[in-house]
Parts: sequence; structure tokens; C-alpha cells
Amino acid sequence: MTIATSESLPASPPVSVQILDLLMGGWRAGVVSTFAELGVADGLASGGLTPAQLAVRLGLERDTAERFFRAGASVGLLRQGEAGTLELTPLGRALATDGDSMRNFARWTGSTAERATWAHLHTAVRTGRSPFAAMHGSGVWEFMESDPETAAVFNSAMSELSKRIIRSVVDAFDFSRFGSVTDVGGGRGALLSAVLQKHPEMSGVLFDQPDVVSRAMTELCDAGVFARVTVTSGSFFDSVPSGSDLYMISNVFHDWDDGHSRLILKNIASAMHPGAHIAIVEAVAGLDDTADKAISLMDMDMLVLCEGKQRTVEDFRTLMSEVGIELVGVSRAGLQSVVEGRKA
Repeated sequence: MTIATSESLPASPPVSVQILDLLMGGWRAGVVSTFAELGVADGLASGGLTPAQLAVRLGLERDTAERFFRAGASVGLLRQGEAGTLELTPLGRALATDGDSMRNFARWTGSTAERATWAHLHTAVRTGRSPFAAMHGSGVWEFMESDPETAAVFNSAMSELSKRIIRSVVDAFDFSRFGSVTDVGGGRGALLSAVLQKHPEMSGVLFDQPDVVSRAMTELCDAGVFARVTVTSGSFFDSVPSGSDLYMISNVFHDWDDGHSRLILKNIASAMHPGAHIAIVEAVAGLDDTADKAISLMDMDMLVLCEGKQRTVEDFRTLMSEVGIELVGVSRAGLQSVVEGRKA
């Protein structure tokens, strides 16, 4: 058979092909999420297997599994080894269950709670309201309380992401100026632990919901900082513990609209003594064209799920000024930034 070739290729594909490629991004994401959900990377962790062998190991229908593995190879997760065996690429290995995994984030983005809600982005854009409650019977945070399995995947996904931002934040922001820090909504204490490890003279307060901080002891003990941490539970919508030189809050405000964010910030300001500082860790919009490509999509995710938003520096300046905090600086930390404020 003879395959004809063109003498010259166009400089770029037709716009229809480019649009098709953009739309197929959702299909590629579906393959990645399913790859994670099925545990394909774990199935190949001990070495290469043929597609048939891998299908048996994972309990999958053979013919359909082989088609899926071809799709996995097409998006760069698998490659063909010797004797027809499948091998993980570096991307595929990142979906294995280990200390540097992105598996649960991939599972979360493929969940019904996340992906199905995105099908109603048009409703959110038209109305400014999240479609989540109309689809699932409750808001996203109430839904998590009623669906422990989805909540476990979501919490693990957020932990995976936090590991990737913590080191950049600790390196980018000068924590050495402060003797004590309260981590507001600090989860199980991963960020607080990293800060205290780098600054052994500091003490910390971990503040979050009772069911969250009750699981923080292992993280704090493994980091060797438990003796310097006071664990306190409560809701930042009610009040925040007072007395620290620095108040740190990471990736919380993007979950909430301006009204709720203003209340959280007001409660933090009430806990701050004059001269105390706040460090807000967020993916701040409008600082970098390259970063904004990701942040603009994160912004839509917040809109769809919970009517939250990714804010600009000026957005934070406005919120801070309304509660008596002056914005005094912004430290870049990769995709994230640390917005610093000081109470007069």
C-alpha cells in the first residue's frame, strides 16, 4: 500500500482541528482519572505485564481493557516494552500510590461530584451561582459530610496538592520575623509543620474543625514539632484563637464568596494584636500571564463547586482594608503567592 504525503505541511492546523483538540482535553482528563481510579500504575509497579496479564490483575474485561491501555498510551501514561509488555512512563508513575503521587487528585477530578458538576458551568456563568446543590441535593461541604468515600478522596487530593506548594511557600516567605504563628484552617498541620521545622525557635497553633485537627497528631509528631504546637478546634466563621504574631491561612478564601471571606478575615483581624501580620497563601490572579492560564481554570472550578473565586492582589487589598489590615507585600511561591498584611 502506498501512502501519499504532502510536500509541505501547513504552519498550524485548521481552527476546527484546534477546537477539536481543546474539546478532547476533557476526554484525555477522563482517561487519566480512570487510569488512577482503576489503579493501573499500582498494577504495573512490580514490572511490565502484557495487556492481557494486566487486565487479569486489575479484574478488567480483557478486550475493553486493551482498548483503554491504548488510550492510556496515547496520552503518555504507558509505553510498549519488549515482548509486547506495558511499562509506565514518568507521567504514569505519578499516578501510583506512593509518597509523591497525584493519584487521588486525578480520582477527585474524575468523580461525579467534580466532573458532572462542570457540565453545568454554563448555569454558573449565567447566574453567578454554583449548580452543585441543585445537582447533588446539598452544597459541596455538606455533601462531603454525607459522602465519606468522596470526602476521603477529596481530602487526600488536597493533601497531595499541598505537599507540592508547601516547600515553595516556606522558602518564599520570611517566617523568621515571627515568634509564633497560628495556622487558620490548617487541616492536619502539614504547612505548619514545615514552617516550624525550618524555624525551631517558633511556636504554633493549629486551628481547624474538630474532626480535622483530631487527625493531626501523626503529622505533627512525624515532623518532630508536636511539643511546640497547641491544637485548637472551632470554626473560623465564629472566632479565631488570639495571641500569635502571625496568622497564616492557606487556600481557604478561594472556597468562599466575598461575604464569607470577609467574615473569616474579620474574625482573624479580631484575634490579631496591633502589629501582628497575616500571610494569605493563594493562587493570586493577575500576576503572571503563564500562571493565569491555570489560575483562570481554577477560578471556574471554584465557581462551579462553591461560588468561590481566585482573587487578585487588589481584591485582597480591598478585603483587608475593610477589617483594618494593610496589605504590605506579596511573595511569589510558584503558582501560589503569599499576600502579607499588617494590623495597624
